[in-house]
Amino acid sequence: MLVAVAFALTAYVSFLSAVALTPVVLSLVLAVFLVVGAFAAMLASSDVDWWRDNLSALGMSSNSASLAFNLTLIIAGVMVTTIARYATAGLPASAPEDRRGRTVVRGGLILMGIFLACVGIFPVDEFFLVHNSVATGMVVVFAVVVIGLPWFLPTIPKVFVAFGWAFVLVIVLLAVFFATGYYNLTAVELIAAVLIFSWIIVFLRTAGSVVSVDRLEPVAP
Repeated sequence: MLVAVAFALTAYVSFLSAVALTPVVLSLVLAVFLVVGAFAAMLASSDVDWWRDNLSALGMSSNSASLAFNLTLIIAGVMVTTIARYATAGLPASAPEDRRGRTVVRGGLILMGIFLACVGIFPVDEFFLVHNSVATGMVVVFAVVVIGLPWFLPTIPKVFVAFGWAFVLVIVLLAVFFATGYYNLTAVELIAAVLIFSWIIVFLRTAGSVVSVDRLEPVAP
């Protein structure tokens, strides 16, 4: 009876949340889901020294927590691809270059979601090359979208552009720390993941505040 009541209450709360769901709320759900899933995998891991290798060690087939970790990444990847459509739907699209830029940004977010799901689909111990390729590809796509944002979306606020460039610089600095042995790979992956998903959440709020303005035709004096 207790389990039945818990399931009924959970279903009711989930229904109310789904009815009032917005892209920003969905992005927050994504962040919470990733944190809870990662922590659950960390606590259930059969390898107490997983953090000495990298974050992907939680998804190895020899680890008892691999199912929880990999499923978290796969579902999170699907959520990112879903967010990509809503995050860019309200952006200016009155001119061909605006539509082209919006399509590029949307495609970049979709690629990030696909790569994130592939990180969970291909565990590092079984598909080492593929796993590392998609994980690196996700960071590269993120950097391309952030750096090219002023050209893809000219109406985006300059403050947000600077905000994204600062995130990319921090990720580059983390890579330098890892190359010099100051940070291990786990620390780099954790901080980079927090930065990327923080940027996505702020991007959703920023994109929602951008108002489409029709291009004015020049009027003769």
